[in-house]
Amino acid sequence: MAAVLAALAVGCTPPERSLVAVGRGTDGDLRAVLRPCADGAHMAKVSIRHVAEESGHSDPGVLEGWSVRPPDSVTGEQEIGVYQPPRNWRGAARPATTLSAAGFYAVEFVVGRESPEHGDIVVEYRGVARFKAAEVERLVPGRWWVDGKVMNREQFREHADDAC
Repeated sequence: MAAVLAALAVGCTPPERSLVAVGRGTDGDLRAVLRPCADGAHMAKVSIRHVAEESGHSDPGVLEGWSVRPPDSVTGEQEIGVYQPPRNWRGAARPATTLSAAGFYAVEFVVGRESPEHGDIVVEYRGVARFKAAEVERLVPGRWWVDGKVMNREQFREHADDAC
């Protein structure tokens, strides 16, 4: 019985795919590249969150996270800032200028559609990346952290295509 319940739970969980790269853009700013499996795929939600065991007050300049919904017109590969979402995306974020050395960060986008009955998102799959501040802060522009490795943009695109 436990095996059946486990199989049902796994069947209900949308797949996570390595479709996000974090690194430095050409201007040196910390960026994330989000690459859905299809050029026409709409990202229903994009978020970044800080995961750490410590709790309590943090430095106001440290990124804690944000979650937004891109406009319907946003499809295909996107490059966005890590510290703040694009201005025309729905949601709010506290301004940040640095990453925390404690714990790690998770960047995620969701491809799916909004349920007309409930208004929530029916998720097809999630594009994810997890990283520590030390792993991305030392990167030079044009280099990207993906699945524990440093890659260039073309290598990331090939990696993402394989993950689809």
